[in-house]
Formats: sequence, C-alpha cells, structure tokens
Amino acid sequence: MTLRHAWTRWAGIGLAAGFVLAGCETAELENEGEISLAQLQGVTEPVETAEAEAGGTGGDGDAATDTGGTSDDGTDTAASGGWPAEIDGPITWLHTDVSKWSVTASLNASVSGGTIRMPYSKSKVWPAVDGLNANPWVIVKLGGQWYAGTFEWFRYGQTSKPVGVLDGSKGDHIKVSPLNSWRPRSGERIGLMVSGLARSSTRNVRERSNVSMVTWP
Repeated sequence: MTLRHAWTRWAGIGLAAGFVLAGCETAELENEGEISLAQLQGVTEPVETAEAEAGGTGGDGDAATDTGGTSDDGTDTAASGGWPAEIDGPITWLHTDVSKWSVTASLNASVSGGTIRMPYSKSKVWPAVDGLNANPWVIVKLGGQWYAGTFEWFRYGQTSKPVGVLDGSKGDHIKVSPLNSWRPRSGERIGLMVSGLARSSTRNVRERSNVSMVTWP
C-alpha cells in the first residue's frame, strides 16, 4: 500500500467516525426537545420556576391575594387592590395601619333599615380571641383628608351592627379624634372595611377585606 493510499483510507475512516459522532449528538439534542442558541453555545439559561410563572408573592412575603369586591353601586374594587377610586388621597389611620395587610376577604356592605351590614367572607374563618375575631372600619373624608378608624368589634360569625354606633345615637364608638365627633350625613359616601383584630395590640390574623363604598341613608 502506497503512502497516498494509506492516507486516503485513514481520512475516510475519520470522516465516517465524525458522521457517527455527529449523528449521536444530534440524536441526543433531539431527545431534549427544542434547543436554544444559548444552549448550543454552552450558555446556561435561567430556569423559570412555577412560583415565577404564577406571579410570585407580595412584597412583604404574603401571597399576593386580592379577592376584591363591589361597592353598593356595583363598582369593582378588585383592580385597585381593594381601594376604590373614590378614596383619592392618603389615609390617616386612627388605629392600627392595616393598609399593607393581605386582602383575603370579600365584602359588599350596605346600610339600611337601621343596620350596617358587612357580610365578609372570612367571618367564620378568622380565629377568635376571647370570642372576637374582627374589627369593622369606617373610612371618612373630613376637611379634605381621609381618616380610617375602627368603630366596634365583631364576634365570630357576626357581620352587622346598628347604625347607632356611627350616627351618635349610641354614643361615640370610634373614640379617636377627629372622628370621635364626626356624624354621617344623609347622602354622604363612606368606606366600610373589615380586618383581623386591630383596635388594640391583640392580633389573630393580619388580613383584611376590600373597602366597600356606601351611601349613608
């Protein structure tokens, strides 16, 4: 065998081996599904986790839940994180600031027939402490400023109070200035909300409902 013939033979064997190896690598890539340019270049791409695809969690570590709700005129409050558009400025909190508590309860409040009705979806879910599991809130615009204060306690499963706890006929139930002297006027728009225990230092859950806007009768 001449040197030229030997070189040709070995070149042919090498070329065939190259095709075999290339075929194996291609088969392996095909088994992995669609391959990106970055993967072919050896660049590791970040893996999307199920949590990232689902939107992750809220900034304070709580699940970003928002059940929303409606006001008495049918306005949907879910899109604004439980804050209706009527509340057009910052709120001064007269009791615990619950603005960053997770919105986990749905509320559609109404006032009629001498009763403030606040049926919220967690009335029999939030745990009770000494029989109490929630505080109802009123949000009022006074002198151009919004104020929020609790005005009572809810027992486990309770969702209503008489209008007297706000109109003054049963005395002052907010007990903090300036809403301790405020009395709702007929036709006035106010916000109602329910939260876990927030009127004192006692806590059960750090959760609240959406704000439901109502017209005082």
